[in-house]
Formats: sequence, structure tokens, C-alpha cells
Amino acid sequence: MSELPTIFDGHNDTLTRLFPNTGAPPQSIAEHGTEGHLDVPRATVGGLAAGFFALFIRSQPGQNPPEPERDEHGAWTWTPPAIDADWARAEMSRLLDAIDDMFAQHSGILRRCLTHDDLAASIEDRRLGVLLHIEGAEMIGPDCAELPKLYERGIRSIGPVWSRPNCFATGIRFGWPSSNDIGPGLTDAGRQLVRDCEQLGIAIDCSHMNYRGFLDVAELATKPLIATHCGAHALCASARNLTDEQLRIITDSGGVVGVNFYTGDLRGDGRNDVNMPLDRLVDHIMHMLDTMGEDHVAFGSDFDGALMCDELGDAKRLPRLLELLRSRGVSTAALRKIAHGNFLRVMGRHLHA
Repeated sequence: MSELPTIFDGHNDTLTRLFPNTGAPPQSIAEHGTEGHLDVPRATVGGLAAGFFALFIRSQPGQNPPEPERDEHGAWTWTPPAIDADWARAEMSRLLDAIDDMFAQHSGILRRCLTHDDLAASIEDRRLGVLLHIEGAEMIGPDCAELPKLYERGIRSIGPVWSRPNCFATGIRFGWPSSNDIGPGLTDAGRQLVRDCEQLGIAIDCSHMNYRGFLDVAELATKPLIATHCGAHALCASARNLTDEQLRIITDSGGVVGVNFYTGDLRGDGRNDVNMPLDRLVDHIMHMLDTMGEDHVAFGSDFDGALMCDELGDAKRLPRLLELLRSRGVSTAALRKIAHGNFLRVMGRHLHA
């Protein structure tokens, strides 16, 4: 049996876990942790070689929004409130300083990925490749003046919104069962952000876009569309999941979808329950393969940002997922594309060499 391919992951929130905003001491990415899903030792065991590492700005301490309530049928919706732009800028500066220190301390086991060549190198030598991604651009003003400095500091991917409103878009609420055709699309500032990111060499992530925002990005984009961590709406009617129409639009652009591992976006009943067979994740991947073809499907775990099923648990068990895909008839060549080839190809269109 052929060796399993190394993995490029479309999304994780590990840096947010490692460097909390609560005053707690930072954790080390170099040590096998007892919390969360991902660090260098677990990535090494699981064959995870590189990925998008998100910088997400949490609400200020003491201002966390209330948890959503479900009705008698289990249905729920939730739109987190907007956060303060000054807080977001201060937090982004803190996180980037901490990340600079992390790279300096662990240069032998981490690679700061700024170019396509950096990503390709990590796929080959498995020195963990970190491509910095902003999930929710609240720290950027409507004139996008902060964007060049963020590029200089290593940002190579931006999701204009998380699931809360800002000056660029409204984002998609969380909820089940729910359409994602909710609310207006990009603002004028959002349109400018898309154009400026393309010019600089920063990828735009559509993962938390509502339907109209997604269509606006598709209309503006001259490069392949990317959704780093989404499920299939046809299998689970989560507001965060993509419809088959959206999957085909991404395919037509030459783009890629990283399939989310979050149980709530996979199960079909909208519940945050870890008691889910790993085969259910494979069902979503197979649906996308049937809808999009093998050149447009990848992984987008959401490690350290969402609940994983017990059968997977964390990054070290990723080979189980690859073996399940192989058992469902995915060829060795297609498995290599899903594991890393598709993201590597698409990022080659967005990043400088």
C-alpha cells in the first residue's frame, strides 16, 4: 500500500488558543499539549505539514456574547455582535508580536510561509508551515490603509468577515436549519478590500460570507475562489455550509473548498455532539468530490476552533481520515490532491513565488 500523503490544512485556530487575551500565560506550539487539537508533535504524527493559521480577535474579556438557545425542535440561530475596531487593532498587534517571538524561538521546526515556494517546501520536508490568515478584518479600516503593513508582517490570507458585522460585510449568522442567503453583500469598502488584497498577493477566504457577499467576491475576483473551512449544505443545513450552486461557482473559478471537520456542520441535526462517526465527514468530502471533482476539494479542519468527533480527536489521527477516503474508493492520485495538492495549486495563483 502506498505511503499516505502529507496534509495542507485550510484552517485552524491554534494561534488564538496559544495566545489568549485573558492574561493567561501563552502555551507552546513545540510541546505536545494536553489541550486543543494541534501542536508540532501532533502535526508530525498526523502528517500535517502546513496550513492556514488563523488570527481571530475574540470579544473583550467580560463582553462575551450569550450562547444561542434552541427551540423544541433543536433549531437555533446566532449572530455574534460587532467588536470595537481599536480593540481589534491592539489585539492584532499583540498577536503578531507574540507570533514573531514564536518563530524566532522555534525556527528549526516552524516555517513562516510567505510565498508559494515556502508552502511547497513544508509539504516536502514537513517543517510545519504557517501561513498567517486573518479571520474577520475588524482591525482594518474602510480605507484599507492598514493592509500593506499587515502584508509586511506576514499576512497572506484574509476572511473579510467572521460571523459578525463589520465595515466590509455582515457575514453569515450561525444556525440550523438555515439558508445562507441572509442579509446584504459586500459594502463599498468590502469591494475595495477584495481588490486591494488581490493586488498585494493576499488570498480572500469566503468561508464566513453570506450568499450575497459570496456572489460579490465571485464577481470581483480575478483569481480562484477559496473557502477554507465549510461543509456541504446539501448534507447539513447549517448556515455556514455551501450550497451546490456555490460549490459549482468555486469549481468554475478553478478554486478550492477545505471541508470543515466541525461536527455541528456535518451531522445533519445541527448539534454540537462529538459522538459522530468519522464516516460522516467522509460523506461531505465525497459529496464535494461528486459535485466539484477531485481538483477542487481539500481539508479545512477548524482544529482548536470547533468540536471534533471522538473518532478523530486531534491532528495526530489524521491518517484515519486518509485511510477512510481510500476505503471509499478515492485513488492515490486524488488523495494527494485532496491532502495538499489542490490548496498548493490554488495558492500558487494568489501568492508570489
